[in-house]
Amino acid sequence: LLGDEKLSEGDYFDYSHFTDTIMTDLEVKELPKVWAIGGDGGMGDIGFQNVSKVIVQNRPNVMILMLDTQVYSNTGGQNSDLSPMTGGFDMNQMGAATQGKLVELKNPAECFTSGHGSPYVTQVSMADEAKFYRTILEGLEYRGTAFYKCFTTCQPEHGVADDMASEQARRVRDSRSLPEFVFNPAIGELYNECLSLQGNRHVDRDWMSARFKETKEAYNYTVAHWCASEKRFRQHLKRIKESDTAGKIHLDNILLRVTQDDVVSRRFANKGHRAYIPDFEVYMGVEDNNGRFSYMTLSRQMVLYCIERRKAWRLLQSKAGIVNLDYKAQRVLLKKVDDGEISQEDLFDNAQQFFEEELEVLKAAAKAEKAVLKAAEKAAAEAAAEAAEKLAGDKAEAAE
Repeated sequence: LLGDEKLSEGDYFDYSHFTDTIMTDLEVKELPKVWAIGGDGGMGDIGFQNVSKVIVQNRPNVMILMLDTQVYSNTGGQNSDLSPMTGGFDMNQMGAATQGKLVELKNPAECFTSGHGSPYVTQVSMADEAKFYRTILEGLEYRGTAFYKCFTTCQPEHGVADDMASEQARRVRDSRSLPEFVFNPAIGELYNECLSLQGNRHVDRDWMSARFKETKEAYNYTVAHWCASEKRFRQHLKRIKESDTAGKIHLDNILLRVTQDDVVSRRFANKGHRAYIPDFEVYMGVEDNNGRFSYMTLSRQMVLYCIERRKAWRLLQSKAGIVNLDYKAQRVLLKKVDDGEISQEDLFDNAQQFFEEELEVLKAAAKAEKAVLKAAEKAAAEAAAEAAEKLAGDKAEAAE
């Protein structure tokens, strides 16, 4: 504007109808940031369509922070689409008629990574403070809308102590209920480029492996183990003695028998099917905040919740390009059962053994495939180097 060059008619129109479209990156950064902060009810349930519209528009300097307490906290714990399947909350009761809902948990953050243009999307929390603040900085730098879904403990509704917010965030992340992820479209145009699951432990497995402090025994840290640390799930968990575990099914065993498709098709209620889940006949080992070990039985709904969250985790893994051999081993095992190669009785008695055998076969195959791929890459690199050398020689001869 201060130079010698005169404005054209097009320039005059642009400057008189100024929008962020023609701004430089520096100009966009210098503008104020607009922060929208709300809960999972207001942003993920009743107000989801409005947030979706903002995400699709993908305007710069728009930052959306959703504090996910999994309930309408201001209305006393009212159920929402983002609430767990387990009943026991307002408008999602547990009783003789039902133990909760059979609707899979809605996740706006996952929704916004597909069919919503190119927003910057994260599912983070105070489980990892450094990562949380890093994603805030990345979102501020991104020339588009940024959405943050953060698990947030509501102490009175969840039934945890006032000083446990960060610990509960770590537990919900490690249980695969709400794993961490970052979706950054600036990195590429493929899911396995944009989506990162870094920060989740044992990222290529169904469950994180942990160890009991008292018994030193290794175990799979599932959704149910996190739920055991919050009073809001108390109707779905009953403490029992070790002697009472006789005749009951270990949680690891039942999880190998059932897929989410079995849940959708309601096979879990069919007593004659391998996927049948008896109520409070499934048990697991747990430890409290002081490391004291005990056993608990689970409601049918709690087991279903584990299966539903495992399926959501597997979908994230596949989008991020992570191969989960646990999933493949389960599919092979259940196909053998459904085809009659393995009887239901043998599956019930030896599910873990069969699973480990299938897993070892897949691991060996994956190792062999990796070796072949490495050899092929080496051969290709040598061939490319040889071709480049020949091309350079031909050019030198032509120059002479």
